[in-house]
Amino acid sequence: MPGVKAGYWIPAMAGNREFDGTINAGLFNHLYAGFALVNRDGFAGNIEQSVIVFPPGNVGKKFETFPNAVHDQNPNSKALLSIGGKGRSDDIAYVVSDRNRHIRFIDDSIKLARKFNYDGLDLCWLDPRAPNNINPDQLSTLLGRLLARWREALDEDAKETKPKLLLTAAVFHHRVIPGLADPNPIFSYPIQDLSDNLDWINVLAIDFYIPSNSPHHTGPVHAWRNPANLNLRCGSASIDNWINGIGTNTVKIETNKLVLGLPFYGYEWTLADNRQHDFFADANPANEGFSLEFRNIQAHYININAGRRVNDDAYGASYWRHETSWIGYDDVYSIATKVGEAFRGKHLGGYIAWHLTADDDQWTLSNAASKAWDDAINNP
Repeated sequence: MPGVKAGYWIPAMAGNREFDGTINAGLFNHLYAGFALVNRDGFAGNIEQSVIVFPPGNVGKKFETFPNAVHDQNPNSKALLSIGGKGRSDDIAYVVSDRNRHIRFIDDSIKLARKFNYDGLDLCWLDPRAPNNINPDQLSTLLGRLLARWREALDEDAKETKPKLLLTAAVFHHRVIPGLADPNPIFSYPIQDLSDNLDWINVLAIDFYIPSNSPHHTGPVHAWRNPANLNLRCGSASIDNWINGIGTNTVKIETNKLVLGLPFYGYEWTLADNRQHDFFADANPANEGFSLEFRNIQAHYININAGRRVNDDAYGASYWRHETSWIGYDDVYSIATKVGEAFRGKHLGGYIAWHLTADDDQWTLSNAASKAWDDAINNP
């Protein structure tokens, strides 16, 4: 099977980069436009107002042209519309937590996809937390119900001799999201419902050590392995968690339903001592802890400083350092390591880049992922 070779394209973060001939759509068979927004006002009773809308202004117009741009560049590639995204978790919770809102949300999502020639829909709920009036178990049940009704509606829509729209979701790196100060989980995914109703699941196995959760030490940001922490905070462990479960959430899931999220960005720390630069060296967050896109890491750090790039086989992770500047990120080595082992070792269904606008002008990481997947399939 060719597998899912996908990526999120986020127009709001693309700057002057357009989705045109400069994007090698031939590297991907599925491309996502992120993110459509929930319009709460639309639930107030005005049926003329959609409850799902594109972002305002010129950014929103790019969502209208995205599917045809994808199809023009690669007729074999599918365009999907992603709803939600970073900072929009409360809006998704608003929909999920009230079953009376499900049908309107589902109907409007299908109408929007059909109107602009999208091939599928995606729910990008990055931080699922229950509103005050509902508990996490109820929210999980309601999410399962939403997905089941969504799938039923897509099946019904396809009866009109239309190609059936795909349905996917982006999820946290573990199937149970723990409470930091409370032993009870914040959220536990309804695994059977995800497996039964989604074409695949995009597991964002990223951000294991970042400045906000490791403010005094560097860390293997997006590591595939983690011998220092009993292999728990890393990509391979999170995928195992999704496959096999944890605690009482132990429903098995088919490995080819899981698609591995690949981060095209990293984070910078300032070393306390430039002679101590390995993983977990003493350090403080730099740049206020904000992420750095791969293209900017290349342009503003690696290409203008001698520095040293380190690929650590024990962790399947990479970092770059120069004097006291230390950046943990994914490069060609770590991307290829993850993609190869995701297929050979875990038998996953593919990979998805988060996000394509962060790649450089040569599409270095996108090419590395595609080559590694093809190599793994041809030499299993």
